[in-house]
Amino acid sequence: MNIALSKNINSFWVDNKEYYSFQSIEKFIKYFFPPNLDINIINNDSVYNSKIYDIQYTDNTILENTKINILICVENCNAHKHYRHYNKYGNYGDEKVKIYFYNHIDKLVVNEKFIAIPIIYTQINYFNSYYNEIKPTIFIPFEKKKFCIFVSNNPIRNDVKNNIKKILSTMGKCDTLEMYKPILKNKSCYHSVEFINILQEYKFVFVCENSIADGYITEKIFNCFFSRSIPIYNGSQQIEKYFNKNIFINANNINNLKKIYFLNNNEKLFNTLIDTNKINDEFNDEDYKIKLKTFVDNNIMD
Repeated sequence: MNIALSKNINSFWVDNKEYYSFQSIEKFIKYFFPPNLDINIINNDSVYNSKIYDIQYTDNTILENTKINILICVENCNAHKHYRHYNKYGNYGDEKVKIYFYNHIDKLVVNEKFIAIPIIYTQINYFNSYYNEIKPTIFIPFEKKKFCIFVSNNPIRNDVKNNIKKILSTMGKCDTLEMYKPILKNKSCYHSVEFINILQEYKFVFVCENSIADGYITEKIFNCFFSRSIPIYNGSQQIEKYFNKNIFINANNINNLKKIYFLNNNEKLFNTLIDTNKINDEFNDEDYKIKLKTFVDNNIMD
């Protein structure tokens, strides 16, 4: 599969040095596409059979009918009004797009015209594939770890974050990422070594999604797992559908914060959770990798 990147995709996800960018074309591809597709990234002026676009393009006259046009959006399109492609076409109204990667859906959609894949599926596949490779380069002993850090600095849903911080502050000191700005400047939030090394310094990491939707789960909780820290999670009500409920604190229910009292001073229990499988044994990705490969094989034009 010879894939070209649109100008916006390349400038936002690859060349961009802001924290929200992957800053790596290899990481970007691995994050979304399973290896069974045998992908080659090529220049736009070369021969390609597929091309990736972002959620802000609106002129589908630039899309070629002979190509597999791919749309990627990691945001919750239902929560905000500034996603131009979504505003114009809705979920699947652009007849020239054949593959959608969406973060606001929780079920695979497949028909003769297109396939739509929940990004939570690709994230879990990526996590399972690279968990043993992606890890901190420093490891802090339990007795020297700090208590908790808040990684969600967006003012959206501040009422939830402030309420939880008030409770956690009775158990220990809660830091924020703001204090690490000099270290994290121009470092990717997608598990850059600098980022997960900071999270490794803490026993607990509080993550709060900016909006709530079935399936909308971002990179935040995965960063906690990569750092070998315990997430305190507030967001999707479906979170336990995807992750083993015993290995994180589900802060959607405030009463679950009581578990932190037992973990905070129990090294053996803490390490047991760190070493326990993170993904729910009953998680079902609907064989999306096989179905995606079949769809590509049926639609690709060399």
